[in-house]
Amino acid sequence: MSAAPREPVAAGAIARLPLFQHVSRPHLAEIVRHARTLHARRGEIVAQSGETVPGLFAVTYGMVKLVLHGGAGAERVLRLVGPSQTFGEVVLFLQRPLPLDAVALVDTRLVLVPAAPLLELLERDAHFARSLIASLCQRMHELVCDFEATTMHGATPRLAAYLESLAHEPGATRVTLPAAKKIIAARLGMTKETFSRALHELAHGGLVRLAGREVLLLDRAGLERTARS
Repeated sequence: MSAAPREPVAAGAIARLPLFQHVSRPHLAEIVRHARTLHARRGEIVAQSGETVPGLFAVTYGMVKLVLHGGAGAERVLRLVGPSQTFGEVVLFLQRPLPLDAVALVDTRLVLVPAAPLLELLERDAHFARSLIASLCQRMHELVCDFEATTMHGATPRLAAYLESLAHEPGATRVTLPAAKKIIAARLGMTKETFSRALHELAHGGLVRLAGREVLLLDRAGLERTARS
């Protein structure tokens, strides 16, 4: 993975992050001064399990999967991190090795902000502290929802709920799968074959129609009912 201290790129990327929306310009300039840009090719490991990561990672374009590896090549994708999203927050507080691998799914550009200036900003800026706490709480809520889905719901309701989560606007009629079916299946805790069967079941019920990487949401109400079943 290559690195270069390109401040203009880092400045734009950091300014667009929800975490820094209300941070003052002087404080933001200090963060940018320490940030650096990283480039990862498809399949490249951005950060590896057991490593102590140096700070907060933000994706500017591309996508990173956060994955746990099991025996016999099995993997569980815990999260897909896309543009304007972050990972590595745990290093700010726990200073422990990373418990999972971060792998670039496509050619990806990231911004890395070291821990030290972020910890200083936490002490200086109440807006940033609240934003970070909100972000971590949201992440925890998502993990609880994922655990509930994988332990208490079947594959079809799980997929219906996931497709609903991709439809950010109430009246949206189509969503785009952010990664290949195999990756999405691993993200939902199922095999690719199970994913395909669940998608076929939703399509057979007239709820969705697949068009390449796009999924047409034909019946949002029906999809919501299936997700809650």
